[in-house]
Amino acid sequence: MADKMRASQAVATDNRRQHDRVSGPFDGRRVGGLDTPVRIYHLSEGGCFVTAMHEQQPGIAFTLEIDLPYEGWIRLKAETLYVRPGFGFAVRFTEMSQDTSERLRWALVQLINRAPYDL
Repeated sequence: MADKMRASQAVATDNRRQHDRVSGPFDGRRVGGLDTPVRIYHLSEGGCFVTAMHEQQPGIAFTLEIDLPYEGWIRLKAETLYVRPGFGFAVRFTEMSQDTSERLRWALVQLINRAPYDL
């Protein structure tokens, strides 16, 4: 029984994320035939969580623009990982230019290291 509890706790505390995240929110747009405003949360170098007025199925690739503090707008390719009905969907970033990657990384470092009163 004790072994089962320890195994359960290990799974619960296992952090599979590779990148630090910044809570947000950030303004964004889902780019398509009609650009759709979205809100970005839990932003990292590898992905984010998107709240939007539209449904998004897992596995869908799309272009996403994010307004980064300190850097302005960036554009990248993303893919839906999973959906939380009524909340939004998680995405991973699949393609971005070297410049975009560096701007995203720099903005995240600034946000992670900022004083509570900055921004």
